[in-house]
Amino acid sequence: MSVTLKEIAYSAGVDVSVVSRILNGKASQYRISPACQERVKKIAESLGYLPNAYATGIKKGKFRCVALLQSGTAGSYQGSTHQTGTNYLPEIMVNEIHRNLEKDDTHLLLSNIPEQTVDSHQLPKIFRSLMADGLIINYYQDLPENIKVAIEHTSMPTVWMNYKMDYNAVYSDSFSAAEKATQHLIELGHRRIAYCNVYFKDLQPDAHHSVADRRNGYIEAMNKAGLAVQDITPDHKIDDSVEKQIDLFYSVLKRPDRPTAMLFYWSYSVPSVYAAAARLDLRIPKDLSIITFAGESHLRIGLTATAMLEPETDMGREAVSMLRKKMTLKQKNIPSKRVEYIFAPMYTCQKAPNP
Repeated sequence: MSVTLKEIAYSAGVDVSVVSRILNGKASQYRISPACQERVKKIAESLGYLPNAYATGIKKGKFRCVALLQSGTAGSYQGSTHQTGTNYLPEIMVNEIHRNLEKDDTHLLLSNIPEQTVDSHQLPKIFRSLMADGLIINYYQDLPENIKVAIEHTSMPTVWMNYKMDYNAVYSDSFSAAEKATQHLIELGHRRIAYCNVYFKDLQPDAHHSVADRRNGYIEAMNKAGLAVQDITPDHKIDDSVEKQIDLFYSVLKRPDRPTAMLFYWSYSVPSVYAAAARLDLRIPKDLSIITFAGESHLRIGLTATAMLEPETDMGREAVSMLRKKMTLKQKNIPSKRVEYIFAPMYTCQKAPNP
């Protein structure tokens, strides 16, 4: 049974209104003595009193809650098939969101989007009832049309995460990161540098912004150095089979004018290029230098190549910071925030081998 204000008042020998004012932080407004405040708080704690956050939210019109809207489909492995989902929420990112919300005594509510949203009755509950003060959207591709409409019409301050647009978004600067990674290889003396993205779904026109940005950042660095672009991204599906990827890299690395360095869209390619190099008796990094993009969380679970790390901690922190600003200032639009990648040297890059 929950403890009531009346029970606390009885034990403290004061009126219920006094208890209410003390526990709601209004004691100073009513000139309640420090001694009385201390006594009431101690009694409330000893009786196990817990404030009713729901009732307080209804009364104040604030719920001390932020909703995180995400796809119910994440990238996953099932047998030999790689399924690229529309949800990227690593543990380190969600922990950072939660940690920064707690600074304001605000909790986090996760809300999934149904895979096939048909009518208004299937919209996530956050769009059908008042239950959150703000909204963070973690959905970067194939967003259902009626969800877009619901987001446009919601009264909640909204911030998009990992989504590239001019306002109300926090995203990582993939173009700059790819340019820097390529420049790093050029400075090591490499002249034949290849780029590859093995994900077949990324060939579609509305793919995540990082697909074009990473490729274009690589091309920019190569053009500035007067070097030939070698984009070996396949035009057919190979992300469903490790053997297919090994075959691709083997065919590229056995050429007489093979690349001496490679930049990958994501770390999924790294084991395959190691296997292909081994078949040709090429050593990494002596004969072949490699850099990949990866998540910051890969530092904990195992990173096997020099990488440009997605700044998961920074994105989570900046998303909360932007949303806090929107909720406080009541601004509809705030300029988006670009965050920089983290360079992680894992000793898979060295000076180019002699011609």
